[in-house]
Amino acid sequence: MTTTDFFIPRSIDEAVGLLGQHGADLVVLGGGTIVMGMVNDGLLFPAKAMSLAHAGIDGVRDVDGMIEIGATTTIARLAQLNRLPILAQAASMFGAPAVRNMATVGGNLFAMPPAGDIAVPLLALDAQVELAGPRGRRRLPLDQFFIGLGQTARAADELVVAVRVPLTGGQTTYLRYGRRQANTPAVVAVGVRVVAAADGTVADARIALGAAGPHPLRARQAEAALIGQPLDTPSIAAAAHAAQAECDPLTDALASEWYRRRMVGVYVRRALESLT
Repeated sequence: MTTTDFFIPRSIDEAVGLLGQHGADLVVLGGGTIVMGMVNDGLLFPAKAMSLAHAGIDGVRDVDGMIEIGATTTIARLAQLNRLPILAQAASMFGAPAVRNMATVGGNLFAMPPAGDIAVPLLALDAQVELAGPRGRRRLPLDQFFIGLGQTARAADELVVAVRVPLTGGQTTYLRYGRRQANTPAVVAVGVRVVAAADGTVADARIALGAAGPHPLRARQAEAALIGQPLDTPSIAAAAHAAQAECDPLTDALASEWYRRRMVGVYVRRALESLT
């Protein structure tokens, strides 16, 4: 099938209007790395496509005490966000330089596992997704955005226009394990944020996992294992064990379900130990 219509809207309102007009027949591109990969693999033949590259939703700014990242902001730009070191860490490990300069934060939220690395640090940071549609705009926590394999809470007539990250405290780190040192899908990715109480125990914790389920997810039982405990060998072991038990990894050409589950435990432990 030949693409007969290619739209380049100049605003979000125009983009939402085009999506409403053409519906599911319209394929939306951020940087194009996911869509063009599917086209090149013969999995997608869009008759109509829309690029958001000029819709005015790129860049990073402070809004209402949060950092707002436009949906078409590139992964390469995220690697420069020193104010969000865990996000910069993840972005610097993302793919090859050419891919980082094309792929976008909004597009990566729709990547199928084991891809979708950028959602992992965003989950650890309690990020929110902003969507725009004919009924206006709405925000929801990122951990409510993912609902199943290839499924999100985005309505068919909505577009992801931004990600908002609160300026939270705590220590953070991101670890990623792949079969090669760089430019390879993850076997597992782990993002951790730990907030200490005045007495040295853990007041709050986030443990986010990638390539360990049908979508990026928080390991809530592992988080609970840390709350009120000192960040020491027993609590770290308990959290790693809980994360390993509650994840739901897939088997693919990179790794089996069993191996990914084991590596979740290993890398959650390593991530937490790096904060002690």
